[in-house]
Amino acid sequence: MKNKIMIRKAKPGDEIGIAEMRKIGLKKGNWGYTGSNKVPNKKKLNEWRKGFNKNSESFSFVAIDKSNNKIVGSTTSSFKKSGRLRHRINMGWGIHPDYQKMGIGTKLLQESLKYAKKIGFKKAEAEMAIENKGSWKLALKNGFKIEGRKEKALLTDDNRYIDTYIVGRIL
Repeated sequence: MKNKIMIRKAKPGDEIGIAEMRKIGLKKGNWGYTGSNKVPNKKKLNEWRKGFNKNSESFSFVAIDKSNNKIVGSTTSSFKKSGRLRHRINMGWGIHPDYQKMGIGTKLLQESLKYAKKIGFKKAEAEMAIENKGSWKLALKNGFKIEGRKEKALLTDDNRYIDTYIVGRIL
């Protein structure tokens, strides 16, 4: 599998593959603990595309299965260009349901963190549902520490309120 997956910085056009991956994740029920329960519309896709430009307040990486040229994972890091929070990034990630537990999330996260440090960020943070064990295990495996817990921070599609972890890592 290792030679079959390529990790690279996202570029305009990748938003379509990321949206397709999200659609499959939502349909299969694997992404029930994310902040979004919808497939992005055209307006959102355009926002994502703009986010892949150099002047954006975000950057993304994608994992591509070279055998079929499909995006099978992504990370997004958002940040402020000025102010007291300009030293940290807020991260999110997702892996196609058929490609989970193969080490792709680890590779994506490591590349994103390495890039963030290279361009001058000092801290990475993320928030995830406590029930999303795969996500917080991935974070802990990659040097994040649980820094806090938010009660009833996420409302699921079946109208349950669930707690989230706040994780952070010094770069």
